[in-house]
Amino acid sequence: MAITVQPTLVPANHPLASVNGVNNAILVEGDPIGEVMFYGPGAGSGPTASAVVADILNIAGVRQLGESTSEVDSLLSFSSWRRCSVVDSSAFTQRNYVRIAVEDAPGVIGLIGTCFGQLGISIQSIVQFETTNSGAEIVVITHEVKLGQMLKALTEIKALPEIKEISSHLACL
Repeated sequence: MAITVQPTLVPANHPLASVNGVNNAILVEGDPIGEVMFYGPGAGSGPTASAVVADILNIAGVRQLGESTSEVDSLLSFSSWRRCSVVDSSAFTQRNYVRIAVEDAPGVIGLIGTCFGQLGISIQSIVQFETTNSGAEIVVITHEVKLGQMLKALTEIKALPEIKEISSHLACL
C-alpha cells in the first residue's frame, strides 16, 4: 500500500470535484468498504502549515536516519512520530495529463506517440491545439502507467528537436 499527495485532475462528476471553499475532503477506497469520503471545514492556514512542516520533518528524519523510530524521536524530540518509510515513487501507477508545446510541423504527434509506445505507455487520448506563435500544444492523457516509465518518456520527448517544452504534467483520476 502507498499513499501519495500531489495535484491531481478529477472528473467533474467525481465526489472530490464538489469540494469548494475552505472545505477539505479525503476519499478512502478499500475492501470491503468501497469508497468513503470524509468532508468538512479545513483547519485553517496555521494548523495546516504546522502539519505540513511536521510531515516534512518526519520524512527528512526517516531519510537521514533510516526507519529507526527512536533515532528519529531523539533528533527532534517528538513523542508522536508516525512510522513511515519512503518508497520509490517511480513504482506508483497513475493516469497522466501532459501538455506539450511543440513546433506546428507534420509528424510531431507521431514522434510523441512513438516515444510513449516504445516504453509501453498506452495513450487514452491525444489532441492538438493551434497556438499563435507558429506552434501548437498537444494534450495527452495516458492510461495507468508506472511513474518511472512516464518520466523516462517525458525525458525522451523533451529531447526531440520539435518540442519546445513540457508545459504541464499532472496525475489524473
